[in-house]
Amino acid sequence: MKSNNNIIKRSIISIIIFILFVILVFYFIFKENDLRKLYIILKSSQKIYLLLAFFCMACFSICEALNLKTTLKLLGDKVSFLNAYKYALSGFFVSSITPSSSGGDPMQLYLMTKDSIQVSHGVITLLVKLLVFQFVSILISLIGFLTSYNFFQDSLGSIRYLIYLGMFLNFLVFSLYFSIIFCKPIITFLVKLLEKSLKKLHYKKREQLILKLSSQVEEYSKAVSFLKEHKLFFLKIILITAIQMLLYYSVPYFVYLSFGDASYSIFKFISIQSVLFISVSSLPFPGAVGISEAAFMHLYKKIYKPVILGSAMVITRFINFYIFVLYSGLVLAIVLLKGNLKKKS
Repeated sequence: MKSNNNIIKRSIISIIIFILFVILVFYFIFKENDLRKLYIILKSSQKIYLLLAFFCMACFSICEALNLKTTLKLLGDKVSFLNAYKYALSGFFVSSITPSSSGGDPMQLYLMTKDSIQVSHGVITLLVKLLVFQFVSILISLIGFLTSYNFFQDSLGSIRYLIYLGMFLNFLVFSLYFSIIFCKPIITFLVKLLEKSLKKLHYKKREQLILKLSSQVEEYSKAVSFLKEHKLFFLKIILITAIQMLLYYSVPYFVYLSFGDASYSIFKFISIQSVLFISVSSLPFPGAVGISEAAFMHLYKKIYKPVILGSAMVITRFINFYIFVLYSGLVLAIVLLKGNLKKKS
């Protein structure tokens, strides 16, 4: 109960910080953009394309739920799709309100353990998800950058350093996940390092903690060995993740079509959005709020007319981020509330 309350308290603090970020960002946005103009543009837009943009975001979380369910099933854990969907939404919400998306995976692991899933199985499931996610994100952004190189050369300006930093950080994270999953000596070394540190600090429960961690490492190693025997499983996860990311990157394109323009192809939008995403996803800002908006205004300035650009950014960010954060946050609140009520009864 105490750990549950701590998670809730940390989440509330993160939400408050996130809201302050959002208020600050939208103050500057609407200081430069007339809210009435946004309303007129939204009212005159073709709603069918906005619905398609929402559909892409709905499928985004469904794809992650399928990946989580598939991995857990392979490891021997029977998980319903609704539970997997709960993990996916909770991860999205907490990732969105914490710096560098750092809180999403611990929340997902917490919910998994509450559903009696072994910690080692939960950890390997999340590591596989992160590894594949990083791999697909980097791959699509590299293809997008190279195929639209001339466009980016003309558009980037000083933001090119943000792009290069984002790609470097994501590659670093990918390398870390790959090493942890496929190199057992690294985990063993980290456990031994922790044991030495705790010994120097004279931690009383050192032996029990190291014993527990060693046991988890053995379980983890068995799970990794099992996954290595199922190479087709990785191909399936990569395919689902690729579909997931392409759907997410397509949201700006459908917003663009809703304004009655079709001068640029969906491939151009996927290229731009994939590069934008990789640039800001690893930066230490909750949900990359502020940075994402600024990068959007910079990268899409050749796509949209100046009179529409600000409104296009606001509508796109609301569909692929803010509304979905609200929805996933409500789902997580209901899940935690139900969990508390069950404990009390």
